[in-house]
Amino acid sequence: MTTMIVEDKREPLVSVLMNCYNGEKYLREALDSVLAQTYQNWELIFWDNQSTDNSRAILEEYLPNERIRYFYAPIHTNLGGGRAAAWEYIRGDYLCVLDVDDYMLPNKVALQVQHLEENEDVGVSISNTLFFSDRFEEKLYSVPPRIDLGLQYLIRKYYVSLESTMISMKHARKLQEGFSSEYSHIADFDLIVRVCSISKISYLDAVLSGWRVHKNSGTWLESHRFNIEIIKWCDSRIELPEFKEVYDDISFRRKRAYFENLMFDASKLSFRELFKLNSASTSKLYLALGLMFLPFYNALSKYRTLRFQKKWW
Repeated sequence: MTTMIVEDKREPLVSVLMNCYNGEKYLREALDSVLAQTYQNWELIFWDNQSTDNSRAILEEYLPNERIRYFYAPIHTNLGGGRAAAWEYIRGDYLCVLDVDDYMLPNKVALQVQHLEENEDVGVSISNTLFFSDRFEEKLYSVPPRIDLGLQYLIRKYYVSLESTMISMKHARKLQEGFSSEYSHIADFDLIVRVCSISKISYLDAVLSGWRVHKNSGTWLESHRFNIEIIKWCDSRIELPEFKEVYDDISFRRKRAYFENLMFDASKLSFRELFKLNSASTSKLYLALGLMFLPFYNALSKYRTLRFQKKWW
């Protein structure tokens, strides 16, 4: 008589990290989308970044639930700082990050777990996602992103929307740190690029999440901060051995961010003020750029802003 041995394979645990600061307006929709997942072995790490609204009261409507873990931040931080502080509490094999104004479709976790289990060399799984507002919606990708072009293309173009991702913690835990408190607006860029420097990125061609476009999002309120943080990131990473092969791509990204930030700063000054800058060489550079590009830059910026607002708001 032959005895069959059946391997009892544990379902991977998925951690969903949600950083909340005064997120009461859309919080229920985000929480409901987590609870609606067809995949059941998940935990929600709810990081309350010292909210002063009804966010905590809303969360308590979903308690008790052994899968929801509530943490109150000892100090208020920016978005990246909150994610960095919550990192040590992640127990999962895989990680999703969901902001309080976004949502996941019910099959997101199940499909990405299956994909990552079948592709152990993949550190980041992304999918298509729906950008939406009360007025309009559209898919992020009209054609699939060029993941075949590797880390170089990721750094130059950064085509990832964080709510669509699932990160393999097997790869992420090899890094010196998870989310970095050094960044707020590009904390996701920093982590995704570092994970992809030691693993692969893959794409599932399906809409599995939604990213809300609204006026109060930090993405729009402080958009100029992206370039400032990108410059800082490039300066800190460009000489590291693990980024040796993408030196030119980091340099390219820095130059682009520097120029865009330069134009943003210059657009706030009059030509008289350009002359008053402390450094003579910097003054000449600002003046030259201002004379050459400022009229075009200002016109293009206003056109893009009006076009965007008309489309989404």
